[in-house]
Amino acid sequence: MSADHGPSLNHTDARSPGQGLVTGLRGVGKTVLLNRFSEIAEQQEWIVVEGEVTKNTNFTALLLRLTRRALLTLDAPSRWSGFGKKCAAALRGLTLNASVDGTMGISWAGFPDPEPGIADSGDLTMDMTDVIVTLGQAAAERGRGVIFLLDELQFAPAEPLGAFITALHKVVQRRLPVTCVGAGLPMLPELAGEAKSYAERLFTNSLIGPLAPSEAEYAITKPAHERGVNYEPAAVQHMINFTEGYPFFLQVFGSIVWSTAQGSDLVTADDVQRAEAIVRDELDTSFFKARVGGVTDAQRRYLRALAEAGEAEVPTGDVAATLGLRSSTQTGTVREALIRRGLVYSPRLGYTAFTVPQFGDYMRRHFQLEPHEPTRRPRNRRQPPAA
Repeated sequence: MSADHGPSLNHTDARSPGQGLVTGLRGVGKTVLLNRFSEIAEQQEWIVVEGEVTKNTNFTALLLRLTRRALLTLDAPSRWSGFGKKCAAALRGLTLNASVDGTMGISWAGFPDPEPGIADSGDLTMDMTDVIVTLGQAAAERGRGVIFLLDELQFAPAEPLGAFITALHKVVQRRLPVTCVGAGLPMLPELAGEAKSYAERLFTNSLIGPLAPSEAEYAITKPAHERGVNYEPAAVQHMINFTEGYPFFLQVFGSIVWSTAQGSDLVTADDVQRAEAIVRDELDTSFFKARVGGVTDAQRRYLRALAEAGEAEVPTGDVAATLGLRSSTQTGTVREALIRRGLVYSPRLGYTAFTVPQFGDYMRRHFQLEPHEPTRRPRNRRQPPAA
């Protein structure tokens, strides 16, 4: 999926557009693509609601807040039709039954009271489906569409994510104009599939990677050329080699080179080489260091052992062996914690890889390889002999 070939967003078309996932490592431009989708949708007069999920997000509350915003954008409460009022009542019903009213912290002025039988079953999946389907019905009645753009979706808990997927599936079946594009790390499709088995069929997954050399060269030279500055071919190649084509790294390198070579209409290989140390320090400080902050000693040792193999995906047994352990089961808890933090993922069964490009190089440069620290058992104190 590209920014120019996203889901159909013709607001006069009553068919339900496709649902999409955009996945990839950190720094490849997933959020940029979501912003582009937002622009396309707004040009087609669709209603765009955007949210970012974190490890601490109440995902149900976030979805209800976004649905409320979409409904209020669709029309003022005083002009709601039957479907608009039904959606509003469903929102109130699910809010009360899911006990998220305090989490949302918003006013319900103008919203009707819950209606018996709508989003009041206490079953999150059924009630979420009522909410999203009634939103789609209200949007279709107005000849509009609604698109949910959700970033960092891999942090959504399984139960509410599954409920939302079920609701989207029902929207597709009823051909209602509601769609969702979620962005996240490479494990997102697997997590969606675990939440609901048919997620694989529901979502189109687009894996985003680094730029090809020709694309990276274009990204480096075109903005500079538009301002009357050119690059030596060797300078461009050096930047591509250093960044490996990852868009965020290219952006940082380009910005620093532009500043250090300011005043010249030709960026040379010497300019790029002088800037490299500054670029590395900037990435270490702003991109890598924050991701190590807060990890436990055991998690840091695991990351460093994983880095010993480079940047490739590594068998979990090899990581354990590097730590001086006999089995990967001894590191299972640590690995799962790092997956939940979004620092590593499982590209395939029995393997582990970093979610951050060049993170292995950072770990090797800044941390010593330490063996596993065994758990110390308290010594049994000898009891004094009986009298």
